[in-house]
Amino acid sequence: MWSLKGIARRSGKLFVAAVVAGAVSACFRPFYGPTATGERLSTALAQIEVQPIRTTLANERIGHYLRSELIFDLDGSGEPPPKRYKLALSVTESASSPIVDTATGRAVASTLNADVTYSLTNFTGTETIAKGTASASASYERSAQRFADVRAARDAEIRAAKLLADQIKTRVALALVSKS
Repeated sequence: MWSLKGIARRSGKLFVAAVVAGAVSACFRPFYGPTATGERLSTALAQIEVQPIRTTLANERIGHYLRSELIFDLDGSGEPPPKRYKLALSVTESASSPIVDTATGRAVASTLNADVTYSLTNFTGTETIAKGTASASASYERSAQRFADVRAARDAEIRAAKLLADQIKTRVALALVSKS
């Protein structure tokens, strides 16, 4: 049975929830909405110049894939706007073989681990907007066929570079959205 007291209690709870939701709603900003300065996020991301990646000679292939992915993710339009920010990256890569065939002593699978240290600064380099480390790993099967093994390792590098580019783009976008 519906009682007047129960209806009043539920209405009071709904009213309090609506007031709290209204008060807190100003604290949230949509991720892909305008930045704190009113500029569109896609415009701010397109104004980032991705610097050549610092890496060792052995890791330069993943550095190439990562830089290409970031350039496309940040500004895939092909129209280069004037740059306001610089993104500096440093990559380290390692591989581990967690599974080894006991009969042959050969690795059956490998895991590629890649770490990137990034720093987003203004174009003059006087103000650091965001910096951090992103990590990714990609597993692949090892084969007795040399070319299949090389191609599997390259595919793992491409997958890891895409994961790293996505992480870095998201973190940089968050920093730009909240930057006033």
